[in-house]
Amino acid sequence: MSTQASKTMTKNKTAKNLIDKAAMTRTLALSSLLTGLPTLVFAHPGHGLMTADGAFGNSVLSGIMHPLTGLDHLVLALGMGMLLTQMHSFKKGFVSLSLGLVAGFALSLNMSLNSTFIESGIVLSIVLLTMALMSRYFNRGFNQSNEASVKTWHNLAIAGFGALAMLHGAAHAIEVPANSSTTGFFIGMIIAMLGLYTVGRGVATYLNTHLQDSLMIQRVLAVVGLCGVLFI
Repeated sequence: MSTQASKTMTKNKTAKNLIDKAAMTRTLALSSLLTGLPTLVFAHPGHGLMTADGAFGNSVLSGIMHPLTGLDHLVLALGMGMLLTQMHSFKKGFVSLSLGLVAGFALSLNMSLNSTFIESGIVLSIVLLTMALMSRYFNRGFNQSNEASVKTWHNLAIAGFGALAMLHGAAHAIEVPANSSTTGFFIGMIIAMLGLYTVGRGVATYLNTHLQDSLMIQRVLAVVGLCGVLFI
């Protein structure tokens, strides 16, 4: 190998290392922002900041604020967006989660559900999500298992998380502010949750594009989110 070629390779490696470090810095800054978001917009439920006067517009804003100020809903929505992207099943999962939210919201409005059961189910869903985000099996880019088997288990996981999304929908219904428009609150909640799924997709895409060891960063983010829900 010539001296010139050697110098070129060294320069390329140096440039690549600088790019990786810059990407890592941006990722850490992004994770800090996501972790601090609930604090920035006050404590959950943030819809309490809105005037519960029955106005449709205020009710929509209350519904939007609810997931953004609840760490449990925030972590699950962002994490699900990331997981579905890594599974290459974002559209299918998007539909499953949306149906689960709608079904849970409607069910909670029409029958009395135990709030302790709902909260326990929400925590369980976040624990399972954390495990999935940390596993290579649910990240097709790192998974070397049989494709048919992977697809089957991924479909089961999507259906399962869709069912667990019912618990989040039910929790939203229970916490509709007094005198607010239930329809308006529901619309706002759906807008916020679907938006957060999309943000999670963007985070996963960014990690895969800019970082070589994106799975490690994803695992760190998943653990941080779980600890935030359990201990904050």
